[in-house]
Amino acid sequence: REDDFDLEHGLRIWIAYNMRAVQNMKGTCQVLSSNEAILANPLKEVHRIADELTTKCHVPAPPNKLTQQVVDSFIDPKLQHNKQKREAELAKHEILVTRGDKCEIRDYDSNYEAGSTHRERETKMYLKAMNLFCDLNSGEAFKEDYEWPSLR
Repeated sequence: REDDFDLEHGLRIWIAYNMRAVQNMKGTCQVLSSNEAILANPLKEVHRIADELTTKCHVPAPPNKLTQQVVDSFIDPKLQHNKQKREAELAKHEILVTRGDKCEIRDYDSNYEAGSTHRERETKMYLKAMNLFCDLNSGEAFKEDYEWPSLR
């Protein structure tokens, strides 16, 4: 849509979107999940979510427990067909930082020349976004005293 929509701008928008989403969740009952958890064991994760909604958020329990057949009818791991290709491509990039025990921040392809002012600004925003990504996955970003990255 926009000709001048570069990676740095997109990352800034992504950070702002996620920051506002989490900040607007304050005071609400939250049950968190992830695509990885759902795909790893769909039935178990759906039951965990339903149980937490009932016990933690006081949502009325569903009239029936979902069965494997029902879950299989709307969760199709085969739709993740590009995941292995993306992971193989990502593995070619150097690890810049490892956060916690699972979150690797890898180098990325840029349209800017190494050492240029544009590349330095873009890399700075990329690292902020990836750190936030790690913090969202670990749950750190949902803590009351979380320090959000500057969008500058």
